[in-house]
Amino acid sequence: MKISFLNHTFLYGSGPDRVIAELSKRLGSRHYIRIYACRWEKEAISPAPCLYLFGFPVPQLSPRLLKNLNEFDIVNVHFYPFCIYAPFLRSSVILTFHGWTDVPETEISPLLWAGRHVVMDLLKIPAKKCSLIISVSRYLAEKIKKVSRTIVIPNGVDLSLYRPGEDRGYVLFVGRLVWYKGVHELIRIIATMRMDLHIVGWGPELSRLKRLAKNLGVEKKVNFLGTLPENELVEEYRNCSFFASASKWEGFGMPFLEANACAKPVIGYNKAAIPERIKHGHNGFLVRNFKELARYMHLLEDDESLRREMGYKGRKFAEGYDWNVIARKYEKAFEFVLG
Repeated sequence: MKISFLNHTFLYGSGPDRVIAELSKRLGSRHYIRIYACRWEKEAISPAPCLYLFGFPVPQLSPRLLKNLNEFDIVNVHFYPFCIYAPFLRSSVILTFHGWTDVPETEISPLLWAGRHVVMDLLKIPAKKCSLIISVSRYLAEKIKKVSRTIVIPNGVDLSLYRPGEDRGYVLFVGRLVWYKGVHELIRIIATMRMDLHIVGWGPELSRLKRLAKNLGVEKKVNFLGTLPENELVEEYRNCSFFASASKWEGFGMPFLEANACAKPVIGYNKAAIPERIKHGHNGFLVRNFKELARYMHLLEDDESLRREMGYKGRKFAEGYDWNVIARKYEKAFEFVLG
């Protein structure tokens, strides 16, 4: 097969970009692969023209790109707005739906927030021309299934890279520093714990979170590590005691899976796709509110044997998401569409 992946970025650290990279790595030996993106780092990527309107990438209908994409059997779109190409292509277009947050972000004005959702609803019209929609979670599948035929193929994890390590006595959070991720809740709880908190990620809430840590007198217990290269990120997972998140929305929840792969228990809110990553009392805990979040963080801090037991079960859980298995599911979906 000749397969093209189409996204607005191909950058380290982005969830959809990582999916494309892992699929390309595993399918590239059997199929011809080409990646198109508006912005990229290092790799030889073909350009996909975009305009940026109020900071949001808007794909341009480029005749040259349409001609190039028509040379492929499969065009796998990973950025929802690129569905505008679907009605103009002879190739089979498959959308991988990574979703968009339902929780308003404080750094976006209410007008822009409402406008973005109007645009997303309008994009359902060209998305109907997709041969298939692959949703990364059951939660997102419920949102998109009326648009076109939809199946669920989750994201994966590299089990040879994300593997068990040591327990060095700190709590880990990985993610964007935006309001709905709830990092402020973790900082307030860590002020009542013996363990330190390591925060991996960057975002507009950074300065506010640093002020909060200082005001609570825990600036030495809260370590802001910024964005890390993958080898250093893996070591953070491997050496933490457990992973905790107060996020109110996740379309998939990759950090929960990565932490489990490193044999670490996880804690998260019972919202959006997060319950698909956590079996309560098995590989971690699902919480309903701040009080429960604090309770389970203290429980895992105090019980090392429970951390080991849940971590072992978490590793077994993560083994069902090996990228080699996930890539084969994509390959079968592509073959099914082509008949």
